[in-house]
Amino acid sequence: MNLQQLKYIVEIADCHSITKASQKLFVSQPYLSKVVSDFEARVKKQIFTRYNSGLELTTYGHKVYLLARSILNQMEQLEDLESREPSETTGVKLSFSVGNLILKDSLLLEYFSSVRAPESDVDLFETTIEECIQQVEDNHSEFAILVVDDFQKDLLKTVTDRKGLEWMELDKGDLYCHFSRDHLLAEKSKLTLEELTRYPLVRLKSDKFTAFSSEKFQEAHPFVEVSKCFTVNHYHSYLSVVKNSGAFMVGNKWQISELEKMGIQSIRLPHSKLKVHLLILKKEIATFSEEAKKFLQLLKNSYGLEEL
Repeated sequence: MNLQQLKYIVEIADCHSITKASQKLFVSQPYLSKVVSDFEARVKKQIFTRYNSGLELTTYGHKVYLLARSILNQMEQLEDLESREPSETTGVKLSFSVGNLILKDSLLLEYFSSVRAPESDVDLFETTIEECIQQVEDNHSEFAILVVDDFQKDLLKTVTDRKGLEWMELDKGDLYCHFSRDHLLAEKSKLTLEELTRYPLVRLKSDKFTAFSSEKFQEAHPFVEVSKCFTVNHYHSYLSVVKNSGAFMVGNKWQISELEKMGIQSIRLPHSKLKVHLLILKKEIATFSEEAKKFLQLLKNSYGLEEL
């Protein structure tokens, strides 16, 4: 089997359909069917189970898929290395995504001070959980740092199992409300949900994980509804609205110290048994680069977590 045929099998698995893969690859459906049947005949095992709703990988097929993904990823990395200018190979590269977390500025500064290479290139994507997953899956990010609640964690497991991704949990904690130091609720040591929902909620761009969590929270608290809800697509604007208005945001303990520097204070979300989890997401078949290991160790040190 050649690399092109491996690519076809990976695309079929991702699409759960030979027809859809055919449309994306601009390759005839009969040829893709023959690639699959020839492979299954050669190994005398099925790699796909056929359902009315589409194709799903068998246990053996999942192993083939992960290995094929690994081979294709390594070939992409080799091609990328070959296309670089000679001077670029003397630098270091770190690419990662962040979802539902405001990283400490000191963490990035500490990483930059640790870099000894003449050139360093850091790609940081601050985005939704769903887009973080896509960034890792498409090799645009080596890993993602995510904060998810209990509901989102269950959904994440389903998604990552299907996509050949894995995550490790670094820490867990309570949900917090964050609002301006000048807010009318700022002097209170604890809140009720009724008090809180009189004020506007500000949140970052929504995705299926946010929608899923909101739906589950509404089921648990059917009579709780915020007065207004603003969705903002930019982290700076997100924090600016919270700091300079009567709005609040829902967050976590890992960003309390950074928000305090901006004049935003935090109180634990009242009457909520819901927990949030700090996770690192990566490809199941991938190993961390040396730069990723360095950064993640700095992350753990910064948040007082155990060593990698």
